[in-house]
Amino acid sequence: HELSCPLKATAGKMSATAPAPKSSVTRGDVEAAVKRGRGVVFATPALVGRPTYVGRDLIAKNSVKSPETVDDRGYVTVEWWIMSMTQCLNVVQRQGEGLTQLQLGDRTVPLIDAVAVAEELLMGKFGSEWPLIKILDIGGSAVEPTFAPGEPEAPPIPAHVHAGDVVCGECTGNGKLEAYFFPPVDVPPYSMDLAGSVHTRFGVAKGVTQAQVIKCLKCGFAVDDSLYSLLTRYTVKPRSNWTIPTHVIHAPGPWPTFEIQLPQDDSNMLAWQMGQPVEDDAERATLKAEQQLRGIANEEELFRQTIKWDRNVDPEFETKWFRDCTAEPLEVGPWGRRIQLFHHQFYGEGFEINPGERFERAPTDQPYAGIVWSGKGSVNGAVLDVATLDQREFLVVPGHAAAFENTGGTTLLVYTAWPIVSRESSD
Repeated sequence: HELSCPLKATAGKMSATAPAPKSSVTRGDVEAAVKRGRGVVFATPALVGRPTYVGRDLIAKNSVKSPETVDDRGYVTVEWWIMSMTQCLNVVQRQGEGLTQLQLGDRTVPLIDAVAVAEELLMGKFGSEWPLIKILDIGGSAVEPTFAPGEPEAPPIPAHVHAGDVVCGECTGNGKLEAYFFPPVDVPPYSMDLAGSVHTRFGVAKGVTQAQVIKCLKCGFAVDDSLYSLLTRYTVKPRSNWTIPTHVIHAPGPWPTFEIQLPQDDSNMLAWQMGQPVEDDAERATLKAEQQLRGIANEEELFRQTIKWDRNVDPEFETKWFRDCTAEPLEVGPWGRRIQLFHHQFYGEGFEINPGERFERAPTDQPYAGIVWSGKGSVNGAVLDVATLDQREFLVVPGHAAAFENTGGTTLLVYTAWPIVSRESSD
């Protein structure tokens, strides 16, 4: 599905030696922007390239790797980082990648710089609990996995795990706790019929043994898709949420995903791209060292350090970590509804506003980031439009109401993410 998406305009090639972002922003600059927006400040989306998966051409031309779609590192643009103060830590890093640019009048400045001079104004008391928020554009042409010939599927993000940064051969710190909300895609500008056809994989299937997983880590990486066959497969349901504890193997399915996580970028790829074995031995060895082991001595140590087995085989995994976000709306009225997008350690709200209607989110002591997923309208008088790059992403600062109006002909879908509730990955 080829979409007319404004995010594609910024997805061109960039130099790997781009300078670190610098600005001379002052607190007065930030105060002026907040006052103009009556508590709402917009941003220009920060687009991120990855070497490990492709997408559905939603945020950039990214459904295939080609000279026209990759940057100078061979990466395709598949992620939109939202109100981000987190540097992306790809194997080949680029200074400033992933850092959001805040719109302050006639110029943009890194959000992290604006927060440095006006943290209480922008973040209240929650600056240290600000999450990493993303849209993941996952997909690509269907491939035949080696374990299921004749059953093609669009590839997921490769199976991986978050267990902390590897330092001197050991995983350190907390792994990256994260959660997903699956927005609807049968709405403009996407207009895709994916209902019931997309699957995502979390944890290990019933009856699978540790020895089977270790064998795949040793023999299967970039050779076959054997690890995927050992994972539990769930059908993606729009307007639903999954929380993924750390140390759980997961391969997020090819559905555009609104993701919230701890503000870090650690991962160990346990399998390579589905249906795309690497024939060259030297290339495969390099990928295994860079993407899978990442400094860990061997596959047994990789398993020991990165996978918490009880979490992966928990028979109550779905009961604990899955939520239907429409089952218990936070608020319903003639104007539409307000739903909770994330649960457990994270929080977010969705505002789904009917044509011609208005909704006001009451002030709170917390900041929250918002995106327009579909439709057109306004927030505190400023234009919101899914079709315009600089009118899709915004921050509502503490102490301010957000008055939304739907001025379009379809439902206005606005999705928001809030500060971290807890950093602990509970069982």
